[in-house]
Parts: sequence; structure tokens; C-alpha cells
Amino acid sequence: MAAATASAAESLTNTSTRSSLPLKLSQLQNFCKRDPDGYKEDYDAQCRRLVSLVGILLLSPNADPSANLVELIQFMAAVSSSSYKGDESDRVASLLMDLLVGSNNGAQDLGINGTTANLHSTLPLAALQLHRDIRKACVSALILMRNKGAVPPLRLLQLFFQLMAVVADKNLRECLYHHIVNDIRNINKNGKRDEKLNRTIQSFFHRIVAASANESIPGGEDSPTDYAAKRAVQMTCDLYRRNVWNDERSVHILATAAASPNASVMSRALRFFLNIEEAMALDKKSSEDREWEGHQKIDLHLHSKKTKARQRVIEKQVKMRQRKQNEREGHILAQREDGGVESSKKLFPAIELLNDAQGLAETVLKRIKSSGSNTYKFEVKMLMLNFVTRVVGNHELMLLQLYPLLQRYMGGHQRDVTAILAYCVQSCHSYVPPDEIYPLLKTIAHNFITERCSGEQMAVGINAVRAICSRVPSVLSGDDGDDKDGKVASSSTWDVEAFVRDLAGYAKHRDRSVSIAGRGWVNFIREVYPSLLQGKDRGLVGTGLHRAGEKPLRYGEVKAATGVEGADLLAAYEASKKAAKAAGSMKDCEEEGDSDDEESASSWIEVEDDDNSDIEIDDDEDVSEDEAPDLVQLEEDDEGNDTSGKVSEELQDLSKLSETERAKLQQQVSSTRIFTSAEFAKMQKLVERQQQARRDPRMAAKMKRAIAKGDEFADISDEDSVDSDDEEIHISGAVTPTDIMADAKRKRMSKAEKLQKILEGRQKWEAKVCQ
Repeated sequence: MAAATASAAESLTNTSTRSSLPLKLSQLQNFCKRDPDGYKEDYDAQCRRLVSLVGILLLSPNADPSANLVELIQFMAAVSSSSYKGDESDRVASLLMDLLVGSNNGAQDLGINGTTANLHSTLPLAALQLHRDIRKACVSALILMRNKGAVPPLRLLQLFFQLMAVVADKNLRECLYHHIVNDIRNINKNGKRDEKLNRTIQSFFHRIVAASANESIPGGEDSPTDYAAKRAVQMTCDLYRRNVWNDERSVHILATAAASPNASVMSRALRFFLNIEEAMALDKKSSEDREWEGHQKIDLHLHSKKTKARQRVIEKQVKMRQRKQNEREGHILAQREDGGVESSKKLFPAIELLNDAQGLAETVLKRIKSSGSNTYKFEVKMLMLNFVTRVVGNHELMLLQLYPLLQRYMGGHQRDVTAILAYCVQSCHSYVPPDEIYPLLKTIAHNFITERCSGEQMAVGINAVRAICSRVPSVLSGDDGDDKDGKVASSSTWDVEAFVRDLAGYAKHRDRSVSIAGRGWVNFIREVYPSLLQGKDRGLVGTGLHRAGEKPLRYGEVKAATGVEGADLLAAYEASKKAAKAAGSMKDCEEEGDSDDEESASSWIEVEDDDNSDIEIDDDEDVSEDEAPDLVQLEEDDEGNDTSGKVSEELQDLSKLSETERAKLQQQVSSTRIFTSAEFAKMQKLVERQQQARRDPRMAAKMKRAIAKGDEFADISDEDSVDSDDEEIHISGAVTPTDIMADAKRKRMSKAEKLQKILEGRQKWEAKVCQ
């Protein structure tokens, strides 16, 4: 009787425990992971329960959801993606997608070939009325399944973009955005890139952006497709900045967005093209600083027990900090020697990767000209002008209708006129006809460089004119260059010489900023075309260049190179060194001959003739294996005699050669020998020395005296290195308003500024005392 009662109680206990297991989803999840086959029936029961609850919810989406539905969705996503991956996980994912889109036909799948229809801009009413918690639970479950590899990425991409475009839930949109970006980063991390998947996703992004560009109306309201396009552009910019998608396809997506009529989509793309280099350089610098700060912090365990293990950790951290410090110092020194060239190559300039820069610039410019005053904001128009001028300057495009448009915005009271002048400067290049630049210079001179303007306006105008002329020097040469009488020829549209001398007069203006700008203009003309200035304004450098006939090339004129620049100077330098060495060796031989005669007179040495062995003479004995062969061909006269000595004597004095003879010599030397890196550095130094002699008459006279003495290259040694004076490398074509602004002069401080300066001084003094 007792045994029967005990067995009945045990069976009742087991029955109650077994019946309570399905209600505790966390325990069932643990059991399914441990024994998937044993708890398959319980999992199927929960799956049927989820299907019934989802069906009820689709019939009445406004009703309050079941309390256990969110927990059940998370349970099914976790178990199906780990224990029953395959058909079961696909069925659960399809069920959750149906719930999100409010359909019983399943969510549309984005195939590998990308042959799906366009993005739907609407969802059924059931999906829009779905409760926020249920929608968030479904999205979290799908992200969990994707992270475990149960759902392919392309299957969720279109669904998440559709939700971002239609559902007005800010938190959900941010969650979907970060998941897509992180998912693409994880696909391409650690050097494992799936190019096929990347091309498919980029094609999908491009279709979204293109659809927005075709459907949008300038100045209209944003549609769901426009919002999806904004998100696609933002994702592409973020992935490019993180060096995940820094290729031509990503730039093509952003170029399509830049041509979109929608202001938001276009602004995001334009800001990317204009600021991506600085942003990437700033990210790299901040990451290096964070890494350096992390190595600087060392836990010395000052208030803890000293053990051998902790001492080893401290020593390891000190060694790591010293190694990182050495690497940091070596990187800084290498960057100084390189002049920033190598760092500028790693900035990934996106504008240089544009496929059709001419067509894109024409499209954006046409939109600026055709848009009314209320179509785009003034800030957006300024952004468009900045982009067009940057593209024209970088790619050296011929966009002649741009300059009359810029001329319209150059009023004295125009808003942000300094930025417009900077855009005008960066749109100029050497291929722009001078006839297009003359109206710009006249407008700047009439609106800014007059006595009715303030000193700051005049300084900005002079600096802008100087920057434009430095980029288009052909505007100073006129139409026909110099006349036969030696006078400077002017253009048919304006008097260049009068314009240059008029601006040079501002070098003695009473306003300091204007006088600084005027002196900068005078120094520029001294370097480029000193004949335009009066004799008293040319200075020492301008006088030397004037005597040398320095002038800019006319429009369309190209100075063709006949060989490597400085090859004739290198030949003269080597001939001079060789002659000096030969003279020294002859002098040593004479001294040795005199000493041998004295020794031979004092003593005789007898040689026996018994041994008749032949003496072999190696003709190649004196030739060193380390010396490179001389590839310069030796000329012979009509009688067959070698004339290399005469050539060496002529090479020692290049001043006796005409320009044609020097060009012929330069071509001959360049085509008959192979230059090393040291020889290229030597040629660069010789060319710089020659240019400096043209600029400085005193140095030219000094060199002339050295040539007469035969010591022209005495001040140059083989160990000299070429140092670069360029410490900063700017992005090609970029001009900021600060580049042409007037130099800030010292103004009187206000009372608040004086008080702030006093407080800052006190804080510094207190900090110094505390130390």
C-alpha cells in the first residue's frame, strides 16, 4: 500500500514537472541546445503556438499583443538559429518578415543577381498599425538570426530599407542603420572581402539613389524613397570613411546622389566630396593619439602589494611605451623628410575617382542656373558652387558658362562674398582662356579694390586677383607677348600693364592690411613677369629676372622638354670634377717623377736575363668592377682622333654655348645614359642653383667670376642633400576663404576680452605656483 502510494506520488511529481517545462521558455531553450532531438516535439508545439498568435495579431493589429508574444519571438529566433538551423530557421524568419510587412505571402527576397523590383514606398495598414514592441522584437530576432548566420544578408537588406523608409520610428531606424553598416563591415573585416556580395549591395544602393533622382522634384517634399536614398548615401559615406568601400563603385553611387534634385540627398553627397579627405585624416590622427595615450598610462601598483608577476607586467608596459615612442618619433621624422607627400597620397581623394566629372559638373551647374530663389536655400547653392568649382579645378575642365555665373555673385554687399571669391579662385586653371578671366578681374577690381571700400575688402580683392593670376598666368602675357621694340603688349580687351601697376601702388597704402596685400602682389609680379612693373618696384630679384627675360607663357603655348632638366648642368659638373682630378693626378705624377730621378741617380739595380718567361699583361686590370660604364658616346674628328678632351673643356663653361647648343647637349646626355637617384638629386640642386642665379644679380656676378677662375662648382659637394621647403601639402584644388582673407591686424580689446585675458593669466600663474 505504501509502495503504491509512493509510486503514484512520484508519477504525479514527474507529470507536473513535465507539464511545466514548456511554460518556462528559458529552460526549454537550454534543453533544446543540449538535446535538440529529444525536445523537438516541445519546439514544434511552441512553433505552432507562435503561428497562431501571429495569425491572430494580423487579423487585429490594433489590439494589445499577448504578454508572452515578445518572449516567444525571442525564444524561436534563438533556438531555430542555433539548434535547428536550416528549414526551421528559414520558416521562422519568413514568419517574422510576414509579420513586419503585414502580408501572408512572405517578404520579397533580394536575389544574388539583384533582379528584384524597386523598393516599395508603402506597406499594408496592418504593418503600419503594428505595435512598437512587437516590431522591435521582430527586428531584434531577425538581427540575432543574421548574426548567427541563419539568414543571408541580402534577404534582410530590402526589408530593413523598406522599414526605414516607411515606419516613422526613430529608434528603430537607428537600430536598422547601425546593423546594416556593422554587417557590411563584418563581411569585409580582416582582409576577407566578398566582392560579389559587395557589388550586389552597391547595385541595390545605386538603384535606390537613382530611383530617388528620377522621382524627386526640386523643392518638393521628401518621399519614402528619398529617405531611403538619404540612408543609402549616408551608409556609403560611412563605409568609405572607414576604408571598407573606397572604390570607384562607391564614388559612382555618391556621384549619382550629387546629381539628385532632392536637396537633402544632394547635400549629403556634396559634403562627402568636399570634406572626406580632412575627415579621414582627422580620424587617423585621433586613433593614433588614442593609441598613444593608452600606452602612456602605466599602472605602477604604488598602493598595492609588490609581486614578481606585477613587476614583470610593469617592465613589459615600460618597454612597450618606449617602443611606441620610438616608432612615433621615427614617423614624425620621416614625415618631415617626406614633406607630407606620402601622407597626402593616403587620403583617398574621392573627386579624383569620378568617372564623368565633366557631365556631373554640367548637371549641377545647370541645376544652379535653372533653380529659382525658393527652390534651394542659399547654403545649398553655395555648397553646389563649391563642388562645381572644386571639380573644375581638380580635373581642369572647360566649363565656360561657370565664370559669368560667379561674376553675378561678386557684389560688394553679397552674403559670404569671401567664400565666393575663394570658389572663383579654385575654379581657375591654366587651360581657361584669358578672355573668360578678364571680366572676373574687372569685376573684382570695380567692387573691391576701390577707395570707397573698407581696408579689409580691398585686401581680400587684391589677394583674390593675385591667386587667380597665379593659377592663370597667361592673363598677364597679353595676346602677342612682347613687341619688337621691347615694350609689353597689352590685351585687346584691357591694359595689363596699367592694371598691374595700379595694384602695385597699393603697396604704400595707409591701411596695413592693404599694404601687406599690395606687397604680396608686387612680389608675385617680380617672380612671374617683372617687365610689367616700373624699375623702382622691381627690386633685386625682379631686376635679375627682367634681364633674364622672365615672362609667363601665352595661352596655348607649351614649353617642350628636349631632355631631362639639368642634364647639361650635370655633364658640366662631372666634366669640371674630372678636369680637377686630372690636374691633381698630373701634379702628383710630376712630383713622383722627380723623386724617382733622384733615386735612380743614387743607386742601380741589376736584373738577370736567365729567366726568359713571358710576362702576361691583363688589359682589364685597371677597370674597377664597382664603377658604372660611361654611356656618353665619344666623338671623333675626321682623322679619327678622340675629341673627348675638347668636349670636356667646352662642358666646363656652358655660358659659351647658345640655347640651341645647350638643348642639343641636354638631349644627347639624357638619351645616352641612365641616371641614378643621386644624380637626379644632384640635377635638382644644380637647377635650383641656376634659377637662384637668375633671380639674384649678385650671385650671377659671383658665378661669373668663379667660371673665369674655373671654380664654378667648387661650392657643391657630392654629399649635399636636397632639402624640401614644402612643409604642408594641401589638397589639390581646394581654396578656403582664409587663404585670401586680409591679415588680421591688432585691434583694441573690449572689456570682456580684457577680463578673460586677466583670468587666464591668473589660472596659469596659480598652476605654475602649485607645481
